[in-house]
Amino acid sequence: MKELKEIHRGKLFKVVHCEGALESLQKALTHVTPHKKQKSMLVGIVLMIERLAGGEQLSKDSFPPEGDLPKGSGKFHAFKRIPIRAYCWRSKKHPNTYFISHYIYKDFDKLKDKDIQKVHRNWKSKEE
Repeated sequence: MKELKEIHRGKLFKVVHCEGALESLQKALTHVTPHKKQKSMLVGIVLMIERLAGGEQLSKDSFPPEGDLPKGSGKFHAFKRIPIRAYCWRSKKHPNTYFISHYIYKDFDKLKDKDIQKVHRNWKSKEE
């Protein structure tokens, strides 16, 4: 079975989970029902991360830009594996690296300010 790791290394990119990101995924998964769907949800998330790390293009539906990074540094994206989201960005400071800020269970459309702020805090800890 596919395994979620703190760091995924692919042919083109490294995908790194920020501190607390894996724990936020476990919390988000508790909302997925029935509980037997949690394992397939996790496998799907790992496959998306591996595809990104391998340099494969992800569709705009499954990897859309979600919000702005601080200081005009571009956009952050979301891995969309409905109903789970993972917010991430491509680093400018660390070559060929994506950072996953955190995961949420999302059963609503609007991006919440607290999620934007969390991405910004994680971005600042890695990029400044």
